Amino acid sequence: IKQADLIAYPSYAEYDELKDKIAYYNGLSRDNIFLSTGSGACIKAVLEVTMNRGYNIVSPNPSYPMYGIYGKIFGGEHISVPYPNSQTYSLDNLINKVNDKTRLVIISNPNSPIGDYKSIDELKKVCSFLKEKNIIFLIDEAYVDFCPKTVLPLIHEFDNVVISRTFSKAFGAAGIRVGYLLGDPKIIKTITKVQLTYPLSTLSVKFACYLLDNISEVKKYVEDTIRDRDLLCDMLENKGYDVIRSHTNSIHFHEGQGNNSKTIKKLKDKGLAFKSGDMSTGTPVKIPGDKRETWIRLSVGPKINEIIKKII
Repeated sequence: IKQADLIAYPSYAEYDELKDKIAYYNGLSRDNIFLSTGSGACIKAVLEVTMNRGYNIVSPNPSYPMYGIYGKIFGGEHISVPYPNSQTYSLDNLINKVNDKTRLVIISNPNSPIGDYKSIDELKKVCSFLKEKNIIFLIDEAYVDFCPKTVLPLIHEFDNVVISRTFSKAFGAAGIRVGYLLGDPKIIKTITKVQLTYPLSTLSVKFACYLLDNISEVKKYVEDTIRDRDLLCDMLENKGYDVIRSHTNSIHFHEGQGNNSKTIKKLKDKGLAFKSGDMSTGTPVKIPGDKRETWIRLSVGPKINEIIKKII
């Protein structure tokens, strides 16, 4: 870090350097990359170029809530596709919600908070349907590193598909606020028209480049997280908990018999950070198809199974 990094505006040469590293990492070119301050801002930019009064966006629910909020900011309507009484949503239901006013369909893959995942083969039907109707399909891959496989090859087959990524999850750098879009150069060029003049600081660009130059460390962290996430699920199930396995870096679990109050107290007493449907707070944490509102949602990382084992 140098003084010039703080007193001067970022240079577009540095932006291009980051784009080139992202492109190399994903097997693409610089023209396929859009940069912004986190994947949330990238998603917002897509909504800015697609939404207007009278148009709508379609997405599953529950999911990242800002999809609908951003859509409404730009005058659009949000059409949510609820989960049925199961832990995965229906792509057929998603398609059936699309109408002649739809300009954008968004999914998280894997989805959050449930953690379910759709394969390339499953998504091709949606891609084809939306391409025929000239509708953009945005696939949010914030948690892609923790799932079986990216659906990135879809952008080579369908020019209406855009994929969003972030440095906030597997790369462990939420504080640098760096996200990017991957897509056909024509779409990327259109979205770039609403990009901020200097979307990223020089410090953020340098650190993102540093992470990509040391990608082996990121991959090791991801491998350890996936391994210990699954070991934690095994352990909890063996102890009688109901567990919602996930393709993200978080899981849901609940006492098989009880309202989770004993487990919540143990975790709080040890100072762990987690989200819970604590009955005393009145904030429910629910799972589709289950009536209980006191589930625990826990972010996971390497050795999380050893930590939880000592507590519960």
